[in-house]
Amino acid sequence: MSREWVRVDEQADGAANARAGAAADGALLAAIRTFEVAGARELVEGGADPDRRLPDGTTPLGLAVASGSPGLVSALLGKEPRLRLPAAERDRLLALARHWYDAGAEAELRRLSGARGPAEVVRVADEPYDGLEEPDVEQVTLGGRTVRAGHGAVLTKLEWAFRVLTPPGELIARAARADARHVDFWESLDVLQERGGDRTWQAVLARRNHPDRSHRFFVAEYLRVLGVVVAHSEARQEEADRVLLAWAAEESDPGVLATVLEALAMADEASAAVALPHAGHPDPRVRRAAADCLLKWQWPPSTAALAAVDALARDDDPEVRAATAEAAGHTVRRLPETRRIVLDLLDDEVHAVRLAAAHALSRARDPHPSVTEALWGLLDEEDQELRLEGAFGLSLLDDPRTPRARERVGRLEPRFHEDVRADGVWAWERRRRDRAARTARER
Repeated sequence: MSREWVRVDEQADGAANARAGAAADGALLAAIRTFEVAGARELVEGGADPDRRLPDGTTPLGLAVASGSPGLVSALLGKEPRLRLPAAERDRLLALARHWYDAGAEAELRRLSGARGPAEVVRVADEPYDGLEEPDVEQVTLGGRTVRAGHGAVLTKLEWAFRVLTPPGELIARAARADARHVDFWESLDVLQERGGDRTWQAVLARRNHPDRSHRFFVAEYLRVLGVVVAHSEARQEEADRVLLAWAAEESDPGVLATVLEALAMADEASAAVALPHAGHPDPRVRRAAADCLLKWQWPPSTAALAAVDALARDDDPEVRAATAEAAGHTVRRLPETRRIVLDLLDDEVHAVRLAAAHALSRARDPHPSVTEALWGLLDEEDQELRLEGAFGLSLLDDPRTPRARERVGRLEPRFHEDVRADGVWAWERRRRDRAARTARER
């Protein structure tokens, strides 16, 4: 092939690549405008340029920052943005996020558009954190433009990505301005957990005595989530336990106290004794959290703890009764008292309570005849989820009636197509054959 034809081919390839790149960049802008986080991430991973300078001087990443969606910003930041972006561009993005956050999404839209009418504001999901929560954020539409009011989360995300170590107190203050489901709250929580050094740890713990209950609530939630997702040293766990034990005896705000007890339920052997005085608390949130503590760690449970659980199972608040069913389910196999409590709650007048009791019973793996018959009885229920719980519980007990139970569950509703309970019931015969084959080989 002549050099001339090689040049022609190279020019054609270059033009085709340019057209493909322009199309990808255009699609990326469209994904940003419509808050399509997954689509934006896929486009960037496929080669769309988040740093391309646009005619107005901004970039797709800059548009994502202004959009107020931390999910979009994550999708466009990529890995190691400090190595990709020059210092001046990093500073520009931080200033942009800080400007929107300080001004407020609605106020800034009003300034930019000159619109005077009311804004349309709805809460929407944005980006999950560690699979624990799906936080949400206000989506504000005004003057023909829509943004999300997650600029606090965006600013926090950028600071951490660029390794700007914002003081923990400032991050907690950002979280305290939002509610516990807001992206601003969860981004501060996420970053402070990732930082994890001793100075950060001590600075967060110091806020448990803050006069503002929002700051104390953040610290309690920080310790609760830490117990769920973060592996940390034994010494730090012991310090967290000491803090929570003292805190549970002192906290006066019901919402904060409930979260402290939730953290204790996962952390400390003394949580049952600490929770006992709160089992009759006037706020149902505290009673729900106490129910989860009373039967954990201390074994066998004290007579007082069992009496408190029995009282909570008859609480006026259905959410307290549901929480009690779930908590009692962990001990059904070992305690006749809690077995009776869960079986009684299967007949509760509130469906959510009955479902919680069925959930607890199906996972108890208790072969007692009263349990197996109760699970079989669930197959007469009109609600398919209750029938599925019954069949799943029987399959875990290797009950020979499992195939009949599966038939009585019926054709699965779409919401159960990927449900672990359905997988367990439908795979029962295969598991049984596999066990039989292993036994035969061992002989």
